[in-house]
Amino acid sequence: MRTPVYAHIYDLFWTNNYTYNLGVGFYHSGVEVYGKEIGFGGHPFAFSGLFEKPPKDMDELGPNFRFKETVLLGYTDFTESDIDEMMRGLSQEWYGNSYHLVTRNCNHFSSELAKLLCGQEVPAYVLRLLLLLKF
Repeated sequence: MRTPVYAHIYDLFWTNNYTYNLGVGFYHSGVEVYGKEIGFGGHPFAFSGLFEKPPKDMDELGPNFRFKETVLLGYTDFTESDIDEMMRGLSQEWYGNSYHLVTRNCNHFSSELAKLLCGQEVPAYVLRLLLLLKF
């Protein structure tokens, strides 16, 4: 059974009201599959930074986040138990203390997870500013 895979994208700063038309901004993203949104966040400890939350639940993210949009990325043939197993593996690779604002953040994780699930990445604009900041 094919199951939809969504990217939920959130504005991080009010400045995105002005910068979005320039094609850049600060964003958070998570991937929804089987009714759970999966994301990555940083913390100072050597254990998983992955988390699950109800899709588009703003209380879990905090007051600095504003929901922007949901994008259907594609469909996956993985079962829910396949994805649980995949998350156990990814949790060993995505430790909270490996988070880096520019080179390894929630958007990088969302792109990697979406690619594994359905062969698509999050929309390019989500990562555009990060690519510019690398230089």
